[in-house]
Amino acid sequence: MDIEFHYYMTYIIARRAGFSPDDCSIIAYSSQYTDDNTEHLYISQDTPDAYECYISQTVNILKPQRELMRIYPVFHFLPGSLAEIAGDSARRADGKLHLMNTIPNSLSAQKVLTEALGHQDLYRIGIATHTFADTFAHQNFVGADDGFNNMAGLLEKLIPSVGHADAKHSPDVPNELWKDKRLVPSHASIDNKPRFLDAAGCLFDLYRGRSVDDDARSSLLVDLGNAIGDGTSTKTQRVGNYKALIGGEFTKYDKDAWFKDAVGFTTADTSGGGDTVPGTETRWIWKDNYRESHWFKFQEAVKAHQAYVLTSIVRPIYATMEQATW
Repeated sequence: MDIEFHYYMTYIIARRAGFSPDDCSIIAYSSQYTDDNTEHLYISQDTPDAYECYISQTVNILKPQRELMRIYPVFHFLPGSLAEIAGDSARRADGKLHLMNTIPNSLSAQKVLTEALGHQDLYRIGIATHTFADTFAHQNFVGADDGFNNMAGLLEKLIPSVGHADAKHSPDVPNELWKDKRLVPSHASIDNKPRFLDAAGCLFDLYRGRSVDDDARSSLLVDLGNAIGDGTSTKTQRVGNYKALIGGEFTKYDKDAWFKDAVGFTTADTSGGGDTVPGTETRWIWKDNYRESHWFKFQEAVKAHQAYVLTSIVRPIYATMEQATW
């Protein structure tokens, strides 16, 4: 999924579930920023406040497999439980199963989001929301370079089959109609809209702590369904519809806002003296009260989410696979 679900729809769902506008803003920003947190930075190096952040997304699918396994399955392609994977009904044409397969609304995804909700950490809730929602859009793919993902025939040798790279952006567009060539013909035609609405309903249920198909849930899905529209709606039209549902509370997403509020920069002399070439280096430094900043709290939540998912879900599964290299 992209910003349409991770930011706009997430805000709407959280608001309808009873979160305050301020809380919804943090949850929705954290959900979307999970995709935009791509720079591995060091802040205030060589000081008592030295800090290293973790990335939660990368567009470099050529990274070593070990590095990809700390990002994709943890934040974007969460594996289902072993029981769900064994009973997977995706109906692949080749009949294959995979221990790391992403299952929509899996027990693993529910576990991760429930854990975050239990901590009442809005930043971690947003990150877990991103991971939960992606299980619907990324179902039947694994977060690694694996032939299980291959949809491109001979291109498998030219383009790494990481996640849904072979399907390009199709799984992430709310009203996209596309073909998953790996599945049997009766299941190969994919309509994303039901998937996105299913994600919205399940997320709403978990936010509220119960699963009841009541008027509030039904109204939410009708409104989101109308906002998504049919297969001819453009992203601009859909975003306009989401903004209308949010109303006067709407705040434009700025992926740099949290970082700029928490971090500044300085220049350091790198010449070293003597006969060395004069030079300077830009270094990131914390601003005052950085521990109360959104960006710092988000980064701490990224680390907590990653540690929990790796320990409780990914590593136990990956350890059983022949290529395990931890």
